[in-house]
Amino acid sequence: MKTTDQLLKYFLKHEGEYLSGETLANRLGVSRAAIWKAVQKLNEDGHQIDSQHRKGYRYKETGVLSVPAIKALIATNWDIQVFDQLDSSNSYAKEALAAGKIVHPTVIIADQQNAAYGRFRRSFVAPEKTGLYLSIALPVMNDRVLEPGLLTTATAVIVRHVIASSLGYQLSFKWVNDLIFNDKKVGGILTEGVLDIESQSLTSLVVGIGLNLIQPINLPDQLDKKVGGIVSDLVFSRNMMIAKLVDEFADMINQYQTGKYLPEYRAHNIVLGHEVVVQYAGQKIHGKAVEISNQGALILVTFAGEKITISSGEITKLNVNGKEY
Repeated sequence: MKTTDQLLKYFLKHEGEYLSGETLANRLGVSRAAIWKAVQKLNEDGHQIDSQHRKGYRYKETGVLSVPAIKALIATNWDIQVFDQLDSSNSYAKEALAAGKIVHPTVIIADQQNAAYGRFRRSFVAPEKTGLYLSIALPVMNDRVLEPGLLTTATAVIVRHVIASSLGYQLSFKWVNDLIFNDKKVGGILTEGVLDIESQSLTSLVVGIGLNLIQPINLPDQLDKKVGGIVSDLVFSRNMMIAKLVDEFADMINQYQTGKYLPEYRAHNIVLGHEVVVQYAGQKIHGKAVEISNQGALILVTFAGEKITISSGEITKLNVNGKEY
């Protein structure tokens, strides 16, 4: 491992502490000159390391996304890739999986995405230094039965856990994949499969997570009323949040099929008990959302009294206490 990576890991484990050059050199088994050079390189890469005479060096959080930083904080041994920008992390992940370039679970993170999208290819605004935009690429194991509805809802729940533990705020859900805070959409989940062209079988899976921590600026009026953020400034470590998210996801992926996450998803879903319009199978269905099934599907009762289970679709109209979503 490079001296800069080793040094960054050590700084992250002692964030806020002053560490002398001698201490760092002894811990890493290098010279003090090598420590000085590594500090300069980290500063050039966008990290902020203060130095003070007789005290040493101190690492300060700057918001820079970093593979070494994430790996220093994470317990899960998955591949991590970080980009300054991508068109779409989901598109990148699907292409890499299909080409055989990704053969192990891999997390693809982009500080900025220029062509991010959600369900039905609707665009998702993902500007730099404002959010968490990542995709988890999962080569599918042949003996594992996939439950897309349960996976999407469980992923939403673990995002809620990470935001609560990191920021102290509570997210709600709009079926099936929207993340809601202060009556506005702040993010979403997009689960996509990769098919083998010859066999038409599912070979791998991509779970995309887009979260606007800060509300994007210069949004059209229509979006500005519906799209929000969670905080006004990034005064915390996104690397830490990503590490927590991946660790929770890795734990969740082995047990989501049990329905463990459904009670929390149901308890914080804003649609239940309200009238909705759902775009489903080429038609608009009007009714009252009454339940989330054990497979994560939406159950509604139409105005004609018919009970319908909708496993894939989109709520295009929802009014809760005078607020439209």
